Formats: sequence, structure tokens, C-alpha cells
Amino acid sequence: MPKNDDVGQVGVKIAALNGLYSTNIFAVVQVARHIVSLDIDAALAGDVMDPALVERIANVEIRGKRRRNYSFATKYCNFHRPDVYPIYDSLVVGILNSLLKQGEKFDTFTRGEHWGTDYAIWHRSIRRFCEHYGLGEFSIREIDKYLWTLAKERRAKPAGPTPTIEGAPTAT
Repeated sequence: MPKNDDVGQVGVKIAALNGLYSTNIFAVVQVARHIVSLDIDAALAGDVMDPALVERIANVEIRGKRRRNYSFATKYCNFHRPDVYPIYDSLVVGILNSLLKQGEKFDTFTRGEHWGTDYAIWHRSIRRFCEHYGLGEFSIREIDKYLWTLAKERRAKPAGPTPTIEGAPTAT
């Protein structure tokens, strides 16, 4: 279902994203109508990331209240174009922030630049992360999976030194 001009088909994609990523889109039909009304197929077909597209999808009115489903919008765009749109995810934000705090210099920021408010900044940071670590051979999709998996693994490990088991081989 590559097109976004049918509320039923868009609704199925939203439901799939809810199942895969727990995006918490509860008003599926309203969000599907919103996406269909945006006529986004030409923008998604482009080879260049369009931060305005993410914002257009993210900003929706449901029952008279404005919502910004930013993470969902990045996942929706990624669902269609994983080669162009990296996913904004709180776990990945945490891992990248940890790396920056540890002194890794894959990106620098000016006052007012924030990943959660400007998708162009998020995209730039992911691109610079790849450049800094020499990951150019990997796709954005592969980088997304790697960072998310790394974040999950680090989250599962207890803080502090890794316990050793006597007689077990150690990593070198």
C-alpha cells in the first residue's frame, strides 16, 4: 500500500505502526483522514528528506485539540522511505545523548537546536553520526536498527561494572 489517498489503507498502516512501535495513535481514523488530506505521495517520492512533511503529518487536530505526533510522523515517513527518513525514538535519543555526554563529537549544536522540535536537526545528527563513525556503507534503516538495539541492550544491563564469571572468557 504505497499510496496515501485511501483512509482505509492509511488506517491499516497506522495500526501496523501502532503494533510495531507502540506509537499510541488512538484516533486512527482521524489521523488517517488527516494524512489523506495532506496529499503526501509526491513529497514521499522525493529523494530528499522533507522536514516540513514530518511536521505536516505530526500536527493533527483531534476532537478540537491540536496534537503533535512527532515520533509517529517520523515512523510513518520511514515506513514509506526508510532510505531517507530516520526514526526519531526516545531510546535512540537517549543513546545519542549518552554518547555526546561521554565526549563523542559527532555533532555540535547552536542555541535553540533540538532534535525533538526540528526534524532537520535530527536528520543532520544521524547523518553526522554515520560520517563520524565511518558508517557510510550502512543504510539509514540499518543505523536505526543498530541504535535502537544498542539502546535496548544498554537499558537492560545493570549500571556499574560488568560482573565477571570466573573461568569465563573476557572480551578483548
